[in-house]
This record gives sequence, structure tokens and C-alpha cells, in this order.
Amino acid sequence: MNNKGQVLIIFVILLPIFLLIFTFIIDLGLLSIEKRKISNNTYDALEYYLDNIDKEKTIKLLEKNLDNIEIDIIDDADYVEIIVSKKYKGIYNVIYDNEINIIYKGNKETKEIIKG
Repeated sequence: MNNKGQVLIIFVILLPIFLLIFTFIIDLGLLSIEKRKISNNTYDALEYYLDNIDKEKTIKLLEKNLDNIEIDIIDDADYVEIIVSKKYKGIYNVIYDNEINIIYKGNKETKEIIKG
């Protein structure tokens, strides 16, 4: 008996499913890389802010290293908080409509940084 037609049908049905799964894996990997990039830059910007207390230069530092972000710096008496948000354009976030939000908080006296 000749089974070539049956195998071809199964291959044609399963190939798009495998490609979709592969695409989601790649997209989640790229999302993870973007989150790490934003997190590292936010941490560095908070370190810079705690050393220099210069809001404008800290914002310029973040905007220089990151694209299409929203920055919010909350400066209290003892603490400073930097919030960086970005809409990530990918397949995963088109479906779930997520936004990357990274928050770091630092103590001005001890210069201790807390991820929030």
C-alpha cells in the first residue's frame, strides 16, 4: 500500500503549528532580552542619579540607550524611584497587550538600590 499521500497531509497540517510554536519561542526570547536591557539601563541610571542628583542628565542617559520609552522619576526626601515603561512590539504582546514596566527605588543616604 502507498502511504505517501497520508504523510504529506499530516506534514501540511502540522507544519504551521510547529512554525507558530517556534515563532512564539523566538518572540518570548526577544522579549526577555528587551526586559533585561531596560532593567540594566534603569539600574545604571538610578546609580548615576544617586551619585549626581541630576534629573535631566539621568533622563537623557536613559533616552540615549533605550528607544520609545516613558520615564518617570519620583524624588522624595529620602528615596528616589525610577519607572521605565515600554510598549514591546511582538507577536506575544499583540495577543496579550503587555507593557514592559521596570521600577527601581534607591535610598539617597545609603545609596542602596531596591528593585520594585
